[in-house]
This record gives sequence, C-alpha cells and structure tokens, in this order.
Amino acid sequence: MAVRHRVRPQLERGISLISRILKNIDYPLVAVTAALLLFSLINIGSATLEFSDSSMEKIQSLNILFRLLHLDYQFVIKQFGWIIMGIIAAAVLIYIDYEDMSRYSRQLYVINLAMLMAVVFIGHTALGAQRWIHIGPFSFQPSEFSKLIIIITFADFLAKRQGRLGSFRELIPCFIYIGVPTLLILKQPDLGTSLVFVAIMFGMLFVAGARPSVLVGIIGLGLVMALSLYGVHHYLHKPDMELQKKIAYVNKALTGSDWYLRNDPDIMAELKEKGLNTSPQSLNKYLEELKKEEEPIKKRHEKFHKLTLKEYQMSRLTTFVDPESDLLGSGYHVWQSRIAIGSGGLTGKGLLGGTQSHYTFLPIRHTDFIFSVVGEEYGFIGCILVLIMYFILLFRGVRIITLARDVYGTLLAAGIVSLFAFHIIVNVAMTAGVAPVTGIPLPLFSYGGSNMMMNLAALGVLMNVYIRRQKLIF
Repeated sequence: MAVRHRVRPQLERGISLISRILKNIDYPLVAVTAALLLFSLINIGSATLEFSDSSMEKIQSLNILFRLLHLDYQFVIKQFGWIIMGIIAAAVLIYIDYEDMSRYSRQLYVINLAMLMAVVFIGHTALGAQRWIHIGPFSFQPSEFSKLIIIITFADFLAKRQGRLGSFRELIPCFIYIGVPTLLILKQPDLGTSLVFVAIMFGMLFVAGARPSVLVGIIGLGLVMALSLYGVHHYLHKPDMELQKKIAYVNKALTGSDWYLRNDPDIMAELKEKGLNTSPQSLNKYLEELKKEEEPIKKRHEKFHKLTLKEYQMSRLTTFVDPESDLLGSGYHVWQSRIAIGSGGLTGKGLLGGTQSHYTFLPIRHTDFIFSVVGEEYGFIGCILVLIMYFILLFRGVRIITLARDVYGTLLAAGIVSLFAFHIIVNVAMTAGVAPVTGIPLPLFSYGGSNMMMNLAALGVLMNVYIRRQKLIF
C-alpha cells in the first residue's frame, strides 16, 4: 500500500507535466518539421530509383497517385524508422528540463571525446573516410551526435564565462574547447563536420556577447589563411600535374599512341631544345629525365597534403569555381547537379521524371544532392517551397532564442539555429554550384540515420527551451 501511495503522486505529476508540455509546444515549428519530413520521404523514394528509357516512358504515362506507388519504399521505410527513433529521442529531451543537461556537461564532453577517439581505433572505413562505428548489425556516425553534444556542453561553458569574452585572449579557451573534438573529426577525415563545429562556435560566441569586431577579425584571418593554403597548393600542384601529363604522353607514345605527344607544343618544343626527337631511344631518355625531375616535386606535394588537407578535399574546395576544368573528376558532382537543377525549369519534370537522377548521372542524389532532385522534379517552385519551409524553421528558432528564460537556454537555442542554418545554406549553395562540395547533408531531408536522429533530437532541445521559456510554467 505504501508503494502505491508513493507511485500515484509521481504518476500524476508526470501526467501533469506532459499536459503542460503539450499545451506550450511551438506547433508552427512542429508543423513545418512534419512537412519537411513528409516531402523528404517522397524525394528519397524517388531519388534512389534507377530507370531505363522504356521504364522512364512507362512511369511518365502514370498519374501522380500511381507514381507514388512506384517509389523505392525500401529506403523510405528505413528513413521512416530513423525518423521514429529521432522523434522518441526528441520527446525524451523535451521531457527533461534543459537546465538539468548543464549539470552533466563535463561528463558529456568526455563521452563525446571518447566516441570520437573510438572512431580512430575501431571505426569502419567507407568512401575513403573512417567515420562509422559498427555494433552488430547497426552502425552510427559519432560525429553527427557530437554536433548536439558540443552545443549542450559549449552552452554551459559559455554561460559560466559571461563577461569574459571581450578580447581574443579571453576567447582562446573557447577555441581550445571546440578545437579538440574538431581535430579528432578532421582526423577521420571529415572536413564538412569540422566546418559545422566552427559555425556553431561562432554563432554561439556572437549570442554569448563576444565582440563582433574580434569575431570578424578572426574570420578574416581564417580566410587569409585559406587563400594562402590555396596559393601554396596551386604552386605545388600545377608542376606535379604537368609532369604527370608529360610522363603519360611519353608512355603512350612508346606504346605506339603518339597523337597526344605530337599535339602538345610544349613537349615538342622541349624535345627540340634538348636535341631529342620522337624515336623510342630519345623518348626513353626524355622519360628518365622527367621522372628524376618529378621525384622531388612529388615529395613536396605529398608532404603538403599530409600536413594539411587531402588531395580530393582540396580539389572539391577549388573546382566548384570552374567545374568544367575537371568534368570527369572533382567537378563532376557540381556539374551534374547544375544540369539537374537547371533542367527542372519553373515547375520541374514531375515526380519520378528526373532524367539526371534516374539515369544515375547525378551522384549521391539521395544524401548530399537531394536538393538537386527537388530542383529537377519540382523546378524553381519546388525549390522555393522547400526554402520557405526552412525559413519558417529558422525564424521560429530565432524567436526561441529571444524568448529563452536564461543565458543557458539562449545559448542552446543559438547553437541549434547555427547548426541548422549552416547546414541549409552550405548544402543548397553546394548543389547550386556556388560553394565547395563538403559532404554536408540537408537537415531533415537527406537520407541517413545518424543525421536524421541528431536533427530531430536537436529540435527536441530547441522545443524544450521554448516550452520552459517562462519560469511560472514549471
């Protein structure tokens, strides 16, 4: 009987708390999130299908209802399962008072570092990066969950440093705090997530009261360093590529295919200058000279990439400016994305009507380039509709920042809004070909379990701040 008397009041308090939560939820935010999730499921079901000419003609003869029945529901069901798990995580994070999270910020920070360190030692490698941890039949990407953990812990870190963020020297502990997990993520390597961490840090520092002039100065210094890095890379990369091209042309000529060699005026002039010709004996001598010349240049080039970014990362960061310079290599993704979006016109080609998508010209179209599928199948109108939904989501987030009842809640909301804003802006700009390809997914839209669950959990924390915006409510 005594146990029953203790349990009943606790149950009543729990029910009362849930009813007050439901009463104070930001329903416009819930509605726009639900709309994005529904539209994302349709687009994922479309993007993952591959058609031939005959099957494309058959699909285009069907009306919209029958086209919906032909979606790839294997991917849709998986994504729906991750959405359900994300909603459960969001519900748990809404129920827990966000102030309680700050009490465990140190433990969460250590757990975060432990997860990222585990990736270095036991992480699974795929697509040239070691980012995933496998547990039985399941796999997850710790760097995705790390984004939310760093927001929760960094908000507490900044809240305790109020009034001590005015100078560059006072910001150094903040840079170290964010820098440690960022370096572990760069080790994977995952440049995109590292940039997300930087965006979160600057967004939260700005709201925390750091001087804008100091932040702008740091960003300016970072841009100068990035441009310098590009300059050094160009200085080392160009001669290496030119020598590799010469070596390839000479090797082809030695096997009987001398068309490239004879149509390269620079090589022909160099042969003449050295007193050589296109005979096998002369070409072998020329080839030996080229290889000796290439060795120190190649070593310097490889050492540069070992100390900075990988070759493919540098290529992605630079070829978006001129993707036509390497259409079959690093410029391929951007070029195909531009074609897909441009071919959609005003109203698009309709559901399952995207030729770039379904003929598989557009790569990774259900993850990083899902917005390109929207552009191709729903056109300019579809893109604007998606952007309006994201604008509403960010607007509600900014509103929650202004309504938060304390500094910690304000910083939590600021970190989550910074997270979503950076993801949205970079992904859309990337697919439109005006930003480098960094592998940053479109939140609540791209296919992927870890990212989807993290996004919904982050919205749960944001909703938590909104629900408890007034001290009188709880």
